[in-house]
Amino acid sequence: MPRRIACFLIPLLAAGFIPRLRAQDQQGALSPDEVQQIRDNNIYPNVRIKLFLKFVQERIDSLKRLTANTDAAHRMTQIGDKLQEFTSLCDEMQDNMDTYDSNHADIRKALKEVVKASAEWPPVLHALPNGSNSDFEVDTAVDSAESAYKDAKQLSTEQEIFFKAHPKMRHKTGSGPN
Repeated sequence: MPRRIACFLIPLLAAGFIPRLRAQDQQGALSPDEVQQIRDNNIYPNVRIKLFLKFVQERIDSLKRLTANTDAAHRMTQIGDKLQEFTSLCDEMQDNMDTYDSNHADIRKALKEVVKASAEWPPVLHALPNGSNSDFEVDTAVDSAESAYKDAKQLSTEQEIFFKAHPKMRHKTGSGPN
């Protein structure tokens, strides 16, 4: 009998920890001020996505500076940390885009900016110095960047079609027809 309970409880407990671990990972990529900005703009889809875009771009800018500054102390560790933050924030931005899109929020303005910015990220990531991080970290970051570009481009097209068919819903924050 105790084995049956354990077999039932262990997966249940594990399932409860997985979302928390993911949230902690994303929160670790953001400063407390950035977390507050994201929370404050939960009901403003374009603003929230643009904030994530801003934070992702700040990580890219940090990577550019670290690449140029060969004398920086702990440079390789800092590059690895920024790569992880970039990947986490990029993925979270995409999750937000998907969520707002599925709720029929008009995020076309933010998507245009994401398409433009994300097209520039892979070359920066490929230009990182050798030995600064594992190939896996770089490949993961590049995959996230390319995925953000493709998703934003696709969602932009889909949103144009949707809002052409539902003009009364333009410039709304979501919760449209399913």
